[in-house]
Amino acid sequence: MLFAIRPGRQADVTLCGAIAQAAFAPSPLIENISPATEDLALAFCSGVAQSALDNPNAHLVVAEDTSQSGSSPPVLVGFAKWVFVPERGELPSLLASAAEAGTARGAGVEDDNAEGEKGQNLWETVTNAELAKEYFGRQHERHERYMGSRRHWYLELIATQREVKGLGAGRRLVQCGLDKVDEDGCEAYLEASPEGKGLFERFGFRVVKKLEYADGAYVECCMIRDGKKGI
Repeated sequence: MLFAIRPGRQADVTLCGAIAQAAFAPSPLIENISPATEDLALAFCSGVAQSALDNPNAHLVVAEDTSQSGSSPPVLVGFAKWVFVPERGELPSLLASAAEAGTARGAGVEDDNAEGEKGQNLWETVTNAELAKEYFGRQHERHERYMGSRRHWYLELIATQREVKGLGAGRRLVQCGLDKVDEDGCEAYLEASPEGKGLFERFGFRVVKKLEYADGAYVECCMIRDGKKGI
């Protein structure tokens, strides 16, 4: 397959959400912390992509399969959301992105700060609210602990269609973001599943903490890549 990388646009948002929803659905953790209905889960994932277009510090990049024959248009097969965090800037998160984006609000998904003012909040939609609060809370806590107030780039979300896993689309999406990271000469941070850890290690990320959820059924790795000086 041949993959082309380009900036994401408004027309890509729902498809990006569907790719993320399908990519993470098999996870025993996501099964418990994502919204309980397919419509709300799609709205949550689409909200993360939408927020990349709404935030001037965020970049939505997509991968397209350009190997289709004849006059068939390229097929969107993956995306990544990279966010630049300035010094002492507010730390981004999946939860905040989904809650702030218009697609999520339209489906009634809000964060815990909404207090019912705008409709059904996230905790009322998930299968296991206690686990969801633990997951998102620890995710934010570790991000703050390891990056503090330093300027850095954050890979908030990356997902590809299952059919193209291992074929290079994810690698191209990571490299695209790291080109920006290296231009700025700063650090990068992400959370990865054990399956995705190897890809990020090949790009220079290292594991600084492993977190276990659902009695060890799911492990997440907090990873940092040092800044490249003088590039």
